[in-house]
This record gives sequence, C-alpha cells and structure tokens, in this order.
Amino acid sequence: MQESFIKKGPFIRGKNRTTKMMFHLLLALLPIIFFTFYKNGIYPFMQKKTDMLGLFYPLIFLFISTSTSFISEVLYAKFVLKKENVREYIYHSFSFFPGLFLGLILPLHTPIGVVILGAIFATIIGKMIYGGFGHNIFNPALVGRLFIITCYAATFSSNVYLNPYEVDTITSATPLTNVSLQEVGSYETLVAPYGNLVDFFIGTIPGAVGETSSLLCLLAFFYLSFKKVIKWKIPFFYVLTVFIITTIIGNIQGFGIWYPLFQILSGGLMFGAVFMATDPVTSPTTPIGQILYGLFLGILTVIFRFLTPFPEGVLTSILTMNLFVFILDKVGAQARFNFGRSLVFFVIAWGLMIEMGIYIGTSFEKVPESDSKYQILSKEKVGQKTIYEASYQGNYGPVRAKITFDTKGIVSIELLEPNDQYGKKIKEERYLDRLKNANGDFSSVDTVSGATFTSNALKSLVENTWKDFKKEDIPVSDFHLLDQRDDGDVHIYTISKKGFYQEPFALEVHVFENQIIDIIVLKAKDSYWYKLEEEKYFEKFIGTDNFQNIDTVSGATISSKALKEALEKVIQLDKESDFYEE
Repeated sequence: MQESFIKKGPFIRGKNRTTKMMFHLLLALLPIIFFTFYKNGIYPFMQKKTDMLGLFYPLIFLFISTSTSFISEVLYAKFVLKKENVREYIYHSFSFFPGLFLGLILPLHTPIGVVILGAIFATIIGKMIYGGFGHNIFNPALVGRLFIITCYAATFSSNVYLNPYEVDTITSATPLTNVSLQEVGSYETLVAPYGNLVDFFIGTIPGAVGETSSLLCLLAFFYLSFKKVIKWKIPFFYVLTVFIITTIIGNIQGFGIWYPLFQILSGGLMFGAVFMATDPVTSPTTPIGQILYGLFLGILTVIFRFLTPFPEGVLTSILTMNLFVFILDKVGAQARFNFGRSLVFFVIAWGLMIEMGIYIGTSFEKVPESDSKYQILSKEKVGQKTIYEASYQGNYGPVRAKITFDTKGIVSIELLEPNDQYGKKIKEERYLDRLKNANGDFSSVDTVSGATFTSNALKSLVENTWKDFKKEDIPVSDFHLLDQRDDGDVHIYTISKKGFYQEPFALEVHVFENQIIDIIVLKAKDSYWYKLEEEKYFEKFIGTDNFQNIDTVSGATISSKALKEALEKVIQLDKESDFYEE
C-alpha cells in the first residue's frame, strides 16, 4: 500500500508574524528614543543646563507613560475581562505600545499626573472598550493625546515643549506655533529662529518628545517598509500631498522650495506619517484605499494647519480619517477589478489639493521678501533701550548708522558712514531728525536734494531697523504693538493679538496714569466677541491696572483670555514708559 503524506501549503503564515512585526516596530523606535534622550537629557546636561534628574528625565517620562499603559491593560484584563491567563493575553496584546507612542508625541514638560491620566485613557477608552488589540477603530495614542489637549491644555506653560537648554536659547515654543502667529510666515520667522532646514531634518528643534527627527523617521520608514511592517503607500502619499499643496501656497506667496520642506519637516508630520497613520488596525488594507487615505490625510492636515486656530493638524487628520477606513477599503476592494469605481475619489482629492493650495495661498496677505541690501551689524539691549548698528548698500557705497530705540520709538540716529560730502549734506538738512520724528511713517520723509541716493538708502536702513525693532520689542510672540502715540496726558496704544481664530484682533487702548480709560475694537472676526460684549467684559478693565480678579468669560474662554493678556501687556508697556518722568 502506497504511503501518503500531507504537507503544509506555502500559504500558511507563521504564528508569530504579529509578534515579529511589533518587534521590528520597536527596533525602529529605539534610535528615536536614544535621540530624544540625547537631545532632551544628555546635551542639556553637558551644557550645564540641568541636573542628574533632568539628564534621565526623558527616559523617566517615557517609562511612566509606557508602564501606566501596561498596568492599565493588565488590570482591565484581570478584573473586567476576567481572563484566566492574563500573562498569555498581555503577551499577544502588546499593551505597552499605546503608552510608549503617547509619551513620544507629548511635550517633554507635560505634568506627570496628566501623562498618567492620558495613558489610562488611551489604553481603556482608545483600545480596550473596543475589544482590545486588533479591534479598536481609533489610534489609541492619538486618542490619549486628544484627551490631554482637550481637558488639560490650560495647565501647560508656554515652554512646555522646550528642554532645559532650549529655554535659554529659543523664545518660541515650536516652529508651527510661529505659523499660527505669522499666518503663512517667512523664512526669518519660521526657520531662522531654529537654525536652518538641516536642523529641522536632523531634529535639533523644539517639539514633542520623539517627533522632531525627520531623519530617523525616514530611516524607520525604509526599514519598516522593507520588513513589510507598514504600508509604504500611506506615508508616501501623505507627505507628498502636503508637499504639493504647500508648494502651491509657497509659489503664490513668492517663497522658494524651503517652504514646503519646512511644512513636512516640522510639527511631527514625518513621525505621524510613519508610525501613527500606518497603524495596521486603524488604516486601510487595500492598495487603492491606502493611497486615498494618504491623499486625504495630507489635505486635512493642511486645512487644519492653515484654516483653524490649531497649528498642528496631524493628530486630528488621522483620527478623522480613521472614521472612513471602512469606506476607503470598500472602494479599494471594488477598484481592484475596476479602477473606474475609485476614479471619482481621486478626482475629488486632486481637485481639493489644487483648490486648497490656491485658496490658502491667496487668502493671506503676501509676506514681503527681506531686503538683501540691509544688514544688522549689531544689536544690544541696555535697560529699556535697544541699540542697533546697521548698514544698507546704496548706489555710492554702504550707508551705516547707529539707531537707539526706547519703548516709545526712535531716540536717536547717528550716521556713521559715509563721511563724505553726501553725509555732510544729510546732516546739514537735519535729515536724521526728520527720520527720527517720522514715528514709523517714513513714506512722508522726502530725500535730500544733492544726496538723493545716500538719503534714500539711509531711509531704507532706518525703516528696516524700525520693522525689526517692532517685531522684537514685545516678548509675547503673538502680541504686536502696531502704534504708540500721545494725546496730551493720554497714551494711545494700537495693538494686535491672536485670539481664537487665525486672524488676530486689533484694539486701540487709551491709558492715563497706568490705567485704561477706553478700549476701541478696530478689528475682530472672532465670532465669540459678541459674548464679551454681552457680558460687558471690556468695562471690567476700565479704571484699573490690576486684572488678577477679572475672570475669563464662560463660553468664550480663549477669546477673553487673549483680550486680558493683551491689556495686561499694554499696562506693562505703559508702566515701563518714561513718559511720566518727563
């Protein structure tokens, strides 16, 4: 009798496939963990900006979030699911990943109590109530972060993203914070404060604990794609979409290639694209579904970044698209045999990409390019005064001047160069005094006959220096002093500040002896301002310089808080002014 054998077919998958995928995922995360340890712990310690606790704090931070997630799932499995073999269940549920990812996408100085609550929420609400690993419809770590920023954002300080070294060297929280304050921004406001685009690529910029290094995220993308742990189409088309739309915006604004590169290298986009958007449980499984998923993620991210009060759109974009995964997979399944069934979705995506790029690019005021002929040679603060030495390239050579500012404006202008007949002519015509007294309106100052080119270059020099001073003299990054003048004994300040919406509000504030006597609203597209008027919120600031007991308005918290902060800054400026000493 012939002996027969039964062999396993080649289509049978290994039982340990998911475990191997998670192992490779952890390997890809290790360089990012080591980098954040160096950037936020070792380097500040080497620069003597932190102590031994600060040295290891990044690792402690990640350990707390990770262990909280693990313990939460163990307790849930034991007491809620009543699993008999908890160890076996936990081994196959990869319980530490939600907490680890949550720690990597949070600011370094998130209060530890908030981190613990966020990890519990991410594990229980984001994962376990759906049935555990493989059944959740939302990315658990993003659910945890959404919970934190929704409930506890007010507890965060302004330097919550900055490590101990960055606190002393950088004034802005994150690059994308500057986008929200500067609208489309410029290279000088978005990139220059943090170095250059190489720094963005390497990751030596402020940001969440593990999100800043685009280089390591790119290496992780290649590794995980090669090991077939992630679906390469999702991050590729996600990043490509953001790049295309922001290139359109940048071209309309007159920017170079740096602008789209800035957008994809900042705000955790690369980390979100590689690690968050590709979560195997909450992302499409069909090739067409994955491409569409990446396209719409990119479109939503740009919309959230530019058209909402929140500068970061990765989190909200991924959670939003998690809701539509089953639709995209259905479209992808049908398109497998008939691509025409998915064509309408691609047309919609392409149309939105072009439309959003043009709409956003033309919606904001065009940012003027910096004057290449102008250069700040030195800048020094002495008490309430700021002293500049700057130059401007004129037709007959460089013009160099020393300009001194105080809180009211220009104190003095000293022409250092040229010292020839043109410089002598300028001094004879008292041209420096005319520029000094222009109070920012330099268009009304005519050039000097007989020294036209030199005086015109000097005027450009003073105007550029005035702009730099007005940009830098107020330490609150989203507060701007637009104008300051006196009407008898009354100081009149024209200010702007970002409120709830993207476009800032503008006020004219009248102050007498350090107390507000009148507030005139010049511009406010914030729809919550009607609430402030109903509550007669403006009247609470009249006749006082102490705003500590003035609470925010329920239902318009962000708007009323922004107004209060702006008026506090006005009073601070008025108290620092030397007007009352004259």
